[in-house]
Amino acid sequence: MDQQEKNIVIQRVTISEEGKLIHFLKQWIPNREDARDIVQDVFYNLVLGFEEIRDLDKISSWLYSTARFKAIDFLRKKRPTPESDLAGPADTDENETSLFEWLQEHIPAHQETEMWQEEVYRVLEYTLEALPEEQRDAFALHELEGIPIAEIARKQNVSVNTVLSRKRYAVVRLKKELQLLYNELND
Repeated sequence: MDQQEKNIVIQRVTISEEGKLIHFLKQWIPNREDARDIVQDVFYNLVLGFEEIRDLDKISSWLYSTARFKAIDFLRKKRPTPESDLAGPADTDENETSLFEWLQEHIPAHQETEMWQEEVYRVLEYTLEALPEEQRDAFALHELEGIPIAEIARKQNVSVNTVLSRKRYAVVRLKKELQLLYNELND
């Protein structure tokens, strides 16, 4: 893909996803200008890291994942509140730790945040690819795109418990792989 084609893809993605990303971030970042700033930073990272995205069909997932990490960083720097604010939509089991909460609690002490995020993205990408499609979709639609569990269940014509179960299996597998990464980086 030449530079002009890349620019066109990035421009189209920016136009189609900017409003959705701002809306997605509003669940944690109440100030619209702060959310816009984070989205601009996400698109800046897209321009810089475009070559790293191997599958153009996954740009949307990459954008939402990056936005969530940037929201976590923003909130951590902005105010020392519990990361439980980042659990996302409240339609998961209250006793279940969000994958993103788990990640926040497991940043290796000596690891730079950006390097940790790059490793996490790598592990998330290959682990999600290895998951059965139903589990991958349940996780990606809810956690990365912010679609409520009930809406996913309705669209897939399955029960809410089925979607929750599929997502839970995905989270367990992702946590297992990320725990291995965490252990490797702490050795």
